[in-house]
Amino acid sequence: MKIRPVLAGLVILAGCGGTPREQWRDPPGGVPRAQGVFPVAIGAGPAFAPPAGTTSAPCEAGPVHGRFRAHVELFAERQAVLIPAGIGLHAPRPDENGRIDAARCRARVRTLEPTGVVDFDARGLTLADLFEVWGQRLGQRHLLSFSGAVEAFVAGERVDSEPAEIELTDGAQIVIEVGGYVEPHAAFAFPPRP
Repeated sequence: MKIRPVLAGLVILAGCGGTPREQWRDPPGGVPRAQGVFPVAIGAGPAFAPPAGTTSAPCEAGPVHGRFRAHVELFAERQAVLIPAGIGLHAPRPDENGRIDAARCRARVRTLEPTGVVDFDARGLTLADLFEVWGQRLGQRHLLSFSGAVEAFVAGERVDSEPAEIELTDGAQIVIEVGGYVEPHAAFAFPPRP
């Protein structure tokens, strides 16, 4: 019986919901800062869940788990945008929990689950590399299918450079926003490596 994937899905869905900040009521005594920022709901519709798609980026055999990992969060119109599993992978093979653990070949950047964790093996890669492999748009006025001023944050701090130029570094927490401000996370608790 496949109870584990169902339970995992319910836990993930329970954690993804949220109320817009202006409707949220702080608990008595406020929200402890150690607990982080408010949860943000995933937006409704296909624009908020773009597919991994196919890539024309060079693909080579090798393990899908990267030497390095960065966490990327996307927000549009003050709602979360899902970064799908399978970016940069040809014929991905998921395990019993739905996490991709193998593929026929891999690109220089890739995603193994829909959490925003990006796996890679080389230094010097940028968000431009991720979006190129994904086949999506990222610029100063475009994020995926959304238009407007794009804001970027690294480790919770605003970055004034072109969003596509932000370097993917091991352990980085990167937030990209368009269409309204969402308080960015300063850090991400990466799961243990397999």
